[in-house]
Amino acid sequence: MSNELLASIERWQNMADDVGKEAGEVQKALVQVRTQHSDLCVEQEKIRYMKLGYIEQLKIAESSLDDLQQSTHLRRFMGQLDRTSQAITEQMAELQGQQRSIAARFRELNDERIKFETLAARAREKIKHTRARKEQKEADMLSAQRYVAKTRRNHGS
Repeated sequence: MSNELLASIERWQNMADDVGKEAGEVQKALVQVRTQHSDLCVEQEKIRYMKLGYIEQLKIAESSLDDLQQSTHLRRFMGQLDRTSQAITEQMAELQGQQRSIAARFRELNDERIKFETLAARAREKIKHTRARKEQKEADMLSAQRYVAKTRRNHGS
């Protein structure tokens, strides 16, 4: 019985360790996706500030009728900034979806790891109780033998 329990402890612990390693990899992926999302937020903010600056330049260029070419150029560039900002927004939405699915997978793996660790702990506890019962049984047997030996000595003399 004890060998079976020892084998099951090792099996549960190995499974918990394997799942823990996988959870660690998933957690790294989650951190990477969050970092990418954060970097995109920074990029989008930079584009927003750039656009505000170009809007001011456009107002100045449009107030002067001589600079039609410059205002056309600024409008085109601002259109490119808008398209870039839209692409970043789409990437951020995609990363948020990835983040949700990775986080869900991490929770699943963590729950599984905890389950395996709990099963290993239960098996350890069972071994501990089995050993304690065995030791108690041996102690009781030894006491009974001493009692029998003592009563024989007392009755024999």
